[in-house]
Amino acid sequence: MRSIERLGACDRKRPWMVTRVGSAAVELDWVLFDADGVIQGRRKGGMDELSAWAAAWAGSRAEEFLLAIAAADVACLTGKDFGAAMREVLRQFEISAHLEEVIDPHWWIEVQQPMLEAVRAVRDLGLRCGLATNQQNLRGGYMRSSLGFEQIFDEQFYSYELGFAKPEAGYFKAIMARIDVAPDRVLFIDDHEGNVAGAREIGIHSELFPVDGGVVALKPILVRYGIRL
Repeated sequence: MRSIERLGACDRKRPWMVTRVGSAAVELDWVLFDADGVIQGRRKGGMDELSAWAAAWAGSRAEEFLLAIAAADVACLTGKDFGAAMREVLRQFEISAHLEEVIDPHWWIEVQQPMLEAVRAVRDLGLRCGLATNQQNLRGGYMRSSLGFEQIFDEQFYSYELGFAKPEAGYFKAIMARIDVAPDRVLFIDDHEGNVAGAREIGIHSELFPVDGGVVALKPILVRYGIRL
């Protein structure tokens, strides 16, 4: 059984409510949202587009090409330059084009506008909101500079900048140091079980989100913490 005690006028320097989950009181200051699968997804028809793109550049080695790109991406999540890694992949596949010709300038991203509006609504209630995402430097740099997230989120936490990637404890500890709050005053929402488990291990309240679940999936998660949009 949950009970909610309002703490008066909203003040972003202190929790705006106390929610009781079972016998423990939960005071929240921050909500952290994952990006891919939560705030943004692949463009409609993106998988077919990606397969056709790989075939155009690598021919019969398209699947191998995609796997090599995925490996380079993972290797660069904590700060190595993805541009250099991709140039090596292109060399291995004997592709002479420049990287800018090969990679989609928008990184196949489609932002879910209703989710951004939901984040705005959470902030309007007095909570701070952050984007907590694993990204290599080129894709993360594009997200930071081109998607308007600075107008939506109080902070953005990219793995390539922090030097750690989810689900490492170091990733979440680095965020806690940046926002200067205790882990138990934070709610983290992610679509990967491993990331949710990693956040819970350091004491962050964490919830698994269905991939591309949208606002319909977000609302019941927030309600469990007394947050009603």
